[in-house]
Amino acid sequence: MENSQKDHHVTNNKHRILLGRSIGTVIVLGAIITGALTWRINYQHPSTNDALIRANIVGIAPEVSGRIVELHVDDNQYVKQGDLLYVIDPRPYQAKLDQAKAELLLAEKDVDSRRASSGSAEIAIERLQHQRTAAEAEVKRIEAEDEYLHRYVERLEPLAEKQYVTVDQFKQARSKYAASRAELADARAKVLSAQSAITEAKSESRGAVSLIAQSGNVNARIEVAKAIVAAAELDVEYCSIRAPFNGYITNLNTREGEYAKAGTQMFALVDDRHWYAIASFKETYLPSIRPGQEAEIFLVAYPGKRYRGVVTGIGWANAPDNIKQQGVLPEVQRTLNWVILASRFQVRIEIPERDPDHPLRMGMTAFVTVLDHYSELPALTPASKAPVSQ
Repeated sequence: MENSQKDHHVTNNKHRILLGRSIGTVIVLGAIITGALTWRINYQHPSTNDALIRANIVGIAPEVSGRIVELHVDDNQYVKQGDLLYVIDPRPYQAKLDQAKAELLLAEKDVDSRRASSGSAEIAIERLQHQRTAAEAEVKRIEAEDEYLHRYVERLEPLAEKQYVTVDQFKQARSKYAASRAELADARAKVLSAQSAITEAKSESRGAVSLIAQSGNVNARIEVAKAIVAAAELDVEYCSIRAPFNGYITNLNTREGEYAKAGTQMFALVDDRHWYAIASFKETYLPSIRPGQEAEIFLVAYPGKRYRGVVTGIGWANAPDNIKQQGVLPEVQRTLNWVILASRFQVRIEIPERDPDHPLRMGMTAFVTVLDHYSELPALTPASKAPVSQ
């Protein structure tokens, strides 16, 4: 009886040892499996709850200053590209445009007039050149006749001394020679006068051409006037501010009558063409994330609703929060970190799909999981761009 109890006790101890070893083995295997699953989830399908829905924001500011006379939108309204948002009083700019057009007309008339004057000057120069040519020919004729009369007088002088010719004949020859000298001087004066007139006419012609400001087929004065007209037309066009793309009006706090300053933003326009999630992932997960991978996005605002996204980029930099700059040298704290926290980098995930019943809003909290397969970002369809009146 006593031996039977001992055997039973020994058997129970063996069963307990076997059970303990089995439980230990199961715990170890469970830890290994849990670790493998955790690795798979974290590194093959990295996820984060630090994500927000984003869209591009453009501040709508006028190009010209003036008082708002028309406001065609309300806060949170959906607008399409080209829709009229508001109008600045165009009357001052229209007046400047009318003045610029009038000055263009005056410039064109003035240039035409100066061109006509320049043409007349060219004709006058040509006429004076003909007169100079005729005067030079006359000088040559008189010079030849003068030379003949001079030689004739020289021949008669010794003959007159010997009384081979009469005194009257000699005096008559000398009178003709003197008249020829006077006529030659007058002809030469006419040549000089014609040359002086040509020089003056050319100077006036150059002045007229300079005032015309013509270079080839381009007239500088007219082009300047045209540029002023174009700038004035642009200012009139700028008085009507239109939506540059499809989007939502936000932060509109103005009405008709307010004075708008050029370059000062009146409100913002949320770009409805591209919505994306900005998710912050630990740097240890980055080797598992590549552009083109698909992602699942869940929004806190819409429980149970899943959005499909595509990774389009990974941030290349962040600002360290433990380094301060003192002058040109960094200030490094003397601390010993027992626990090293991984830095986080932002990953941009494009969201191509739209759901009118579950509209995306900038700033929504999101949960993002990056999958291990790739996809191309599809183009948005017109139906997916439908406005949401929520």
